[in-house]
Amino acid sequence: MAELPANDIDIDEIWVSVTEAAEKTGYNRHTMRKLAWQVAKKPEEEREFKMRRRSYGWELWLPDLIAYIEKPGHGPR
Repeated sequence: MAELPANDIDIDEIWVSVTEAAEKTGYNRHTMRKLAWQVAKKPEEEREFKMRRRSYGWELWLPDLIAYIEKPGHGPR
């Protein structure tokens, strides 16, 4: 899937799984999972976007994630 321009992404204030985050942003699921693990290693107050652990994996706060990947030098782009 081609990467979507940030302006074209529908940003709902919702929690999304890593798979849903990949679909919304146009990134590979593996890349999003790797990004989630890198951010999860940091203390909660130092994380660039909100996330929470669930029994099936990580959930990411979509508005914070989109803001993070839009910044130059951040995100998997």
